[in-house]
Amino acid sequence: MNKAFVIGDIHGCYSELLTMLDFWNKEEEQLIFLGDYIDRGNDSFSVVKLVHSLVQEHGAIALKGNHEAMLIDWINERHVERFLRNGGQETITSFLGTDDEPDKRRAMMEAFPLEIQFLAKLPLYYEWNDFLFVHAGVNLSLDDWRKTSKKDFLWIREPFHNDENQTGKTIVFGHTPTQMLHPEPSTEPWFSACQTKIGIDGGLVFGGTLHGLKIDQSGQFHWHHIHKKEGRS
Repeated sequence: MNKAFVIGDIHGCYSELLTMLDFWNKEEEQLIFLGDYIDRGNDSFSVVKLVHSLVQEHGAIALKGNHEAMLIDWINERHVERFLRNGGQETITSFLGTDDEPDKRRAMMEAFPLEIQFLAKLPLYYEWNDFLFVHAGVNLSLDDWRKTSKKDFLWIREPFHNDENQTGKTIVFGHTPTQMLHPEPSTEPWFSACQTKIGIDGGLVFGGTLHGLKIDQSGQFHWHHIHKKEGRS
């Protein structure tokens, strides 16, 4: 396809995702998700089910975020507390529908093996024309950005934001809320000074904005913004 539609971090905010998808032209636009489908919001399960179906039925590209990685770590009994203190409890409740299950890890694995396998196998980046899509960023100090570590693809912040981009690609990323990237707090998309790095995590789950970025083959942009709906996710 010669157009792309890129959606930033969702974090369990299902109704906002549905609203954003109304702007997607499935006949013309490659749909791309930048990761962080789960945690903090109250309907992570519905978000994962929808994203999974869009990948299977419409060829959407869904990248892995650090929150999906934390869930898989928790499933495998690694870094358990890190997952739980970063919104993981909301995800467990969303999937299981209860807080009463004594062995939540086993219950998740037994009830949702396809969803967990889907999240575990998500790719770390996607290249399209002169654009690179990734959850957190890449290590720009390397001769070949593809050698970036898995940790950096999922977690990197300041070194990526601040280093010079010599990859020859415009890099679209999420992970770091744009409120942290602008000189003054703002949920608007962030552009680096060189205009080759674009941050589109609008901090939706914190009362911010879900961004949808449309890109045509010539590199022209068009934006859609969905603001947090009070009392709903």
